[in-house]
Amino acid sequence: MPQISSKSLLSSSNALQWMIWEITEDLTFFQTFPENWVSNNHQEIVSQKKLESSAARFCLWTLCQQISEGMWDLRKDERNRPYFDQSDYQISLSHSFPFVAAVISHKKTVGIDLERFGRNVEKIGPRFLSAEEWNRWQNSHGDLTKAWTCKEAIYKAMGVPGLAFQQDIQLPLFANNPFEIHVRDKKITISTEVFEDFACSIASED
Repeated sequence: MPQISSKSLLSSSNALQWMIWEITEDLTFFQTFPENWVSNNHQEIVSQKKLESSAARFCLWTLCQQISEGMWDLRKDERNRPYFDQSDYQISLSHSFPFVAAVISHKKTVGIDLERFGRNVEKIGPRFLSAEEWNRWQNSHGDLTKAWTCKEAIYKAMGVPGLAFQQDIQLPLFANNPFEIHVRDKKITISTEVFEDFACSIASED
């Protein structure tokens, strides 16, 4: 089965469900969600991008059906971010071919990001990490990749234009999982998973 991970995290104040998938199927396999979920983004003319987008929506649709078989009105905001209209559920999608991921949260804003190992994060590290973070992780490709996914997930969960990765998002040592940080006076909880081929992080606003 290409499903790599599907989990739930329940607490007194929140419920998170997420799914990670490895694409081994063609486009038609994934397009089982409602017709209005099909993206019309012109950038998805490239077949691989359309496949990734559809696979991520497939994961989200599967999670939605585990919650309720009712209507899920998927839309995009002015920044091209997916959301459900008139719903208490918050969502986030991510893809790094051939892997895709989706997360859904009840009421709490959420962000998910996954990244394959092998990307040249060493080159961009000084641009998204503070000097302290760069000194800490510059010799570890795995930690640099994980740090990237953490900051991307936090950025998605916050939804604040202009949030600066270097100045506003300061990560601690990866000693605890999950861990909490404060970003612009908001408390964010981050969970990370590291697989053989990629790292994935999920952030939710408390």
